[in-house]
Amino acid sequence: MVRWLVWAALGYGALYAVIWLHEAGHSVLDCAFGCKDRWFQVEVKPYLFYSTPGPVDAERYWALTPGQRTAAAYGGVAANLLWALAGGGLLRLAGLGEGYPALFLWLFATLHLGEAVSYLFIGNLYPVSDMAIVAEECPRLRVPTLILGAALAAAYVLALWSVPEAFRGFVAVWNLCAVACICGGRIAFSLRRK
Repeated sequence: MVRWLVWAALGYGALYAVIWLHEAGHSVLDCAFGCKDRWFQVEVKPYLFYSTPGPVDAERYWALTPGQRTAAAYGGVAANLLWALAGGGLLRLAGLGEGYPALFLWLFATLHLGEAVSYLFIGNLYPVSDMAIVAEECPRLRVPTLILGAALAAAYVLALWSVPEAFRGFVAVWNLCAVACICGGRIAFSLRRK
């Protein structure tokens, strides 16, 4: 029982970090484009839904070019991909085995991939949130984004299959539940903003 509680706590910690780093990825570009003062100031609630890179100066944001708004929309996914690579690289270099640090890093890396797939593939089929911005600002990017999302979905499945057997089932279920909740929450967030 204690092991499952620790695993769930590690899963929540990894998911919180993934969402925070995703929003920070947007925030870095918002700062670079002059829409925000502090890149590290993002809004990620303990219940994770309705997280944003805010506060962003709306007047300055709407003064950006469509390309800048598109880049800022992709900023979160770019951060997810960079952190997934970093987590995967650390797993390979550290050789952590099957302990709690290894579980956390597997969750961290796979959840980052799951977040990227949820945007580039699933979120591109039904454009919401960041992908709605891309579809509106630069619609010609939808097909290449979908192709990249499909390739990442294959890499995601391979990454989940590579998780050590001792906690593969937990990591897979945690990822699937997280991606389903993320996609559902994103749809609700987008509908709420309309």
